[in-house]
Order: sequence, then C-alpha cells, then structure tokens
Amino acid sequence: MTSTKRRNSLVDDEEIDSDEEVPSNTIGSNVPLKWYENHDHIGYDLDAKKIAKPISSGKSDEIDEFLEKMENADYWRTVYDDLTGQNVTLTNEDIATIQHIQNAETFPDDHVYEPWVDTFSAEVMIHPILNTPESKASFIPSKWERLKVGKYLHAIKMGWIKPAPPKEDPLLSNNYDLWSDESKTNLPRSNIPAPKLELPGHHESYNPSYEYLLDDAEVEALKEKMESDFDENERQTKTLFIPKKYTSLRQVPAYDHFVYERFQRCLDLYLCPRQKRMKANITDLNDLIPDKPKPQDLHPYPLVQSLIYEGHKNIIRCLACHTSGQWLASGSDDCTVRIWEISTTRCMNVFTFDKPVVSIQWNPVLSLLAVATGTQIVMINPKLGENAKVVFTDEFIKQLTYESSSNDDCQWTKTSEETDKYIRLTIKHSIPIRQIEWQGRGDYLACVSIPRSDQSQSKSICIHHLSKGRSQYPFKQLKGAVQHVRFHPTKPIFIIATQHSIKIYHLLKQQLIKRLYVNTKWISSIDIHPLGDNILCGGYDSKINWFDLDLSVKPYETYRYHKRAIRCVRYHTKLPLFASTSDDGTCIISHCSVYSDLLKNPMIVPVKILRGHQFNNELSMLDCLFHPTQPWIFTSGADSTIRLFTN
Repeated sequence: MTSTKRRNSLVDDEEIDSDEEVPSNTIGSNVPLKWYENHDHIGYDLDAKKIAKPISSGKSDEIDEFLEKMENADYWRTVYDDLTGQNVTLTNEDIATIQHIQNAETFPDDHVYEPWVDTFSAEVMIHPILNTPESKASFIPSKWERLKVGKYLHAIKMGWIKPAPPKEDPLLSNNYDLWSDESKTNLPRSNIPAPKLELPGHHESYNPSYEYLLDDAEVEALKEKMESDFDENERQTKTLFIPKKYTSLRQVPAYDHFVYERFQRCLDLYLCPRQKRMKANITDLNDLIPDKPKPQDLHPYPLVQSLIYEGHKNIIRCLACHTSGQWLASGSDDCTVRIWEISTTRCMNVFTFDKPVVSIQWNPVLSLLAVATGTQIVMINPKLGENAKVVFTDEFIKQLTYESSSNDDCQWTKTSEETDKYIRLTIKHSIPIRQIEWQGRGDYLACVSIPRSDQSQSKSICIHHLSKGRSQYPFKQLKGAVQHVRFHPTKPIFIIATQHSIKIYHLLKQQLIKRLYVNTKWISSIDIHPLGDNILCGGYDSKINWFDLDLSVKPYETYRYHKRAIRCVRYHTKLPLFASTSDDGTCIISHCSVYSDLLKNPMIVPVKILRGHQFNNELSMLDCLFHPTQPWIFTSGADSTIRLFTN
C-alpha cells in the first residue's frame, strides 16, 4: 500500500501554480468511486484518455493491512480519501485540529464571545429595517365598512335603534339620597369612608366561657410573646387584652385603654391619607419600560467561564474565599474539604472528615478555616499565605486556656501541632449544625443548629467566643426554625432569618430593633450589603426580596426571574454587584448601586445570566461566592465541580 503526504506539508501554497496542478479526481465529488470498481481506470483527462486507477484505490486484503501496520510507522495517522482513492497521511497540525474538535475546544484566535448584535431590538432606530411601501388597502376607505355604517344610520332614522339617554350631572342636581351608603355613591368628590374596626369576639365578652380565660402562666407567656414578636415601636401601638369573667353587666368596670385606643384610631384617620386609585391612562407602550442603563455601560461584571475546579466526588455545598483572594476552600458531601489555588486550579490540600461538610468560613483575621461537619466545628490552620500570620495563629491558640464548662451542649478541645499538623481546635455540639458565620473582627463565631423535635428553638443559635473559649445561647425564645444568620459589617447587630421573617437584634442593648416582613413562603438565604443599609433575601419559591432598612420593613423590590428554588444570594464586598443561584441551573448577576443620598433610590439592573453546571437529581447550583477584590464569581454545583466566571 502507498500513502501520500498532505500537499501543504510538502510544498508551500505560494510555489504551486494553479495551471500546472493536475487534479487528482476528475469524476467529481458527487460520483462514488464504487462505480469504477470493475474498471481499470478512474475518469478521463483533457485529451479524453483514461486515467489509470491508483494502486491504493483497490481494497487490500487483511495480510497487506497487517504488514502495513507492522512496517509503516505512520499507519496510525493514515486515512483513506474517498475522493482520490488514496491513503493520506495526516500532519501534526491536522491531528491537533481533530483533537480540538473532539474536546470541544476553541483556538486562541477565535472570538467565541463576540458581542451579538440584536437587529430586532426594542430600541427605536433612525432608519427602518424594512422600507416596503404600504399597500393600497391601508389608505383607501373600506367599502364594506361604509355599507355597514349606512345600515346603522338608516336604522337610527327609522327609530329601530335608539341612543342611550344622556346622563345627568350629579353636581348640577340637588336631589340625592341622604341615608344611602357612602361607599355606593357616584359623586366624583365624595368622601372616602374609613375602614371599619374589627368586631369583638367571644374572648372579649364580659361573661366568656372558661376555655377563654387565662391563668398566670399563660398571661406571662402572652407578654413574653408580644415582646419577642414586636419591636419597641410596634409595642407602643399594641394593647394586651386579657379576658375576664363577670356575673352581670353592672359589674363590668370602665375599659382602661378606651381613651388610648380611640386616640390611636383618630391618629390613624388623621395621619393615614386615603385616596382612590385612578386608572393610568397610557398612550405609549414605551412608557411601561423602565428607564434603565444598558448592561454594556455597567462593566465590570462576570461574563465568561474561565476555569473549572475538579476533584470532589459528590455535590459541593459551600465555598469560602481567603481574604487575600489567592485561596479557595470548598466543602462537599464526600466528607472532604479541598483548598484550591485560584489562579491555577491546583488542589493544595485535602482534609477528610467522618460526615458531610455543610458550611465553611475563613477567619477574617487569623489563619483559621472553620469547618462545620455533623455535630462539630473543626478549626484548621492550612498554613497558607503569609508565614507571619500562620505562626501568629498557632501562638494565639497555644496561649488560650479553656476551662471545662458545665454546659454539655458545647465542648471545646484543643489539638497540639504534635498530635495533628493542621487541626487546632474542635467544638462539639449535641445537635447537627446547619451554618457557621464569623463576626467581622474574627473573635465571635455564630452557629446555627437543627434542634430535635423535643428541644426548644432557643438551642438553634449558639455564639462562640474564641479568645475566652465560651459558648452561649443568647436567645431564650425564637419563633420559627432558623434558616440563616448574618453579622452586621460595622455595628453590633445580629440578623436572624427564620422560615417566614427576618429579625434584627442589637447585641449590646439585647433587644429586637426591627422585624422585616417577607413575602416568600420559605427563606433559603440572606446577605447584607457591605454598607449595612440593605438586605437581600432569597426563598425556595423563586422570589428575591430587596430590603432598604432606612425606608420600610417591607420589601423595596421583589424579583421573580428564577424559575425554581433559590439556593444562595450574595453581595460583592467591593463592587456594586449581587448574584443569585437557583436550581434552574442559572446564576444571575445584577448591578446594584446604593447611594448615600436618602432621597435617591438604589439602581438595580440585571446584567448577565451565567450557565454551565449540569443537573444531578434536579439540583444544579448550590452556592456562589464573589472574589474579594476582582469582579469574579465562583459557583459550586451538584455535578461535583466549581466554576470560575470572570469579566
């Protein structure tokens, strides 16, 4: 068998003359060579002479194939060309191109993410795309409409169709029903009635049944519930009613809060204006489109997928980035924590535990990585970054003395460097842990646990003091299962998100200062803005709420651009960006500019939708995290990979 090298590997294209080049196939690409199997020629030349069939055009037997395979070193790169009937040996460039195509890779010169020009966009253009002249029927009056109008005109003249009588102007008429319901009047300047008070129930009766009466313990529980459910401003407008029983109406004394409640009612009627909602008269549909800047003008933000971190064998639930922006930690259900070098995707270290890892957090001051796995918190010194910081962390842990506490719920255990090279401290709990969160100064660690059914919700939040080795449960009563907690970036304020509400506590004053009303069915994640004046809340019902703490306790904006449950919401610590990940396989990046001027509302514009993770058991993206300084974002998914999106 004979083989022919590629023409571009033997002779340069510039040295080949098109007139002297002899075509290797004269029968055409549409004619199969099997038509010439029984002939000794293949096509004709310009002189109408037969072109002899090449030796390799015929099929060789297995013996020739075996000898060619043993003797020819280029057999593995030799392919058969159906057009010429010859064997062609591929060059290194051809093999590299084929490998790029098989691996779905692109060449450096290719512009894969070149901006796409939206021809049929919503923007009004100066010149029309289609300049087709209007049809004749568009400006000539319709014949059939003229006939129909004439028919109606004839019916009105004959009296068959009578027009509606003119309506009487209510302003010119002096006759109206004095005792009619105010809500049914049609006067344009009529008074809007005030909302009616709620009618009293059975528990407000002067002689209620015994099941409505409360004992001393129930009265104290009712007072504590009122203090926990309402903040200081709301408690001033609420009255605590305790049912009492009297044998006759003559024995009922005067109501203590009668004057106060009537005063509050008058304030509501005076200070709360009531107005009718007028129907908006919209003539141009472009008025409904909000005036937002273009995404091209809001750079930088993540655009393309740059790196993939592979190594975990199960879904990745949590991510944490070092303050220097050089290292990334990830926790997975395969009971491992991996530390990656961000720029090279190199796995620096792997820590294995007995149970799946649910949450990890870097200490903002020390070289400590807190890992929540099962019922314990393990603090690791990975010995990465500045050497002085690593040594200071070990010396700081050594000088701490932890006294044996009588509290069996939390047990502190120190580990020396001789026993373990990386683990420095272990805190064991009695119930499983859901989330951990460091305070800004790195001395307090908040822990959210999942109490059992026979335990109270007061055990669900525990705060650990690192320098003193103490653990405390600061909340005696908590209504609802705690889902997420956050520390305020600059103030001693603690934010708790339960299933249906968000409560903000002042740690020094030890009181509830604000309660946010969320319109989501189940809260999944919250995050606070670096300035501390705005809170982002995501729910399992695919809703995102933006709260402006200086404006109201209700959501400032509600977004529904995800199709499935939202797993995580994050703010960027330096840039005006926030992201949300969902089970629908998307991560939506939004630009959010918050102004110091209280009269100017925040500007929130969605700019990019990121995709890339595969679905696994109807799960896709589980966590996201922004880079501390760059406009990059990390996403972890159920496909056991971490993906980095850059600008």
